[in-house]
Amino acid sequence: MADQPDGILLKRHRDLQGRDWHPWVRRGLVALLALVTLLALLGFVGQHPSTTRAEATAAALDVNAPGSVRGGLLYQARFTIAAHQDLKDATLILSSEWIDGLTVNTIEPGPLNEGSRNGDLVLELGHIAGGDKYVLYMDYQVNPTTVGSRTLKVELLDGDQPVTSLTRTQRIWP
Repeated sequence: MADQPDGILLKRHRDLQGRDWHPWVRRGLVALLALVTLLALLGFVGQHPSTTRAEATAAALDVNAPGSVRGGLLYQARFTIAAHQDLKDATLILSSEWIDGLTVNTIEPGPLNEGSRNGDLVLELGHIAGGDKYVLYMDYQVNPTTVGSRTLKVELLDGDQPVTSLTRTQRIWP
């Protein structure tokens, strides 16, 4: 039999004496990973869309989007305007949190004009006749480094006149 190499203690390196607890650390880490995966599969990490509604005399505004998302996720937000009376110059103003740390892949149908007002996104939609419904879709991807909770505000204007507004919260998980 060959001599043991210098610096090797057979009881410690071969027989693992004094290291009985090491396998439990590995098992605990694997169990933690399995728990996080199970919670995500059961939907505790989010991504289920919910609808928030704001009602006014002139129009109703519904926003349907997930309240929780994860980094890298692709998702959609749907803005529905149900005009109770003519909106001659409908404009949606989305707070900067709707685009900060997120990539907007597309906005459909494309607004007549896009702009920025004090850092907020301004989408000019044009005329919406009373009794008509206008649906705007925005497709997003969450930037992987974006994490935390944010307050999302949406305001519907007719020209310069406020019609209605609503506020939602969104949680972004790593």
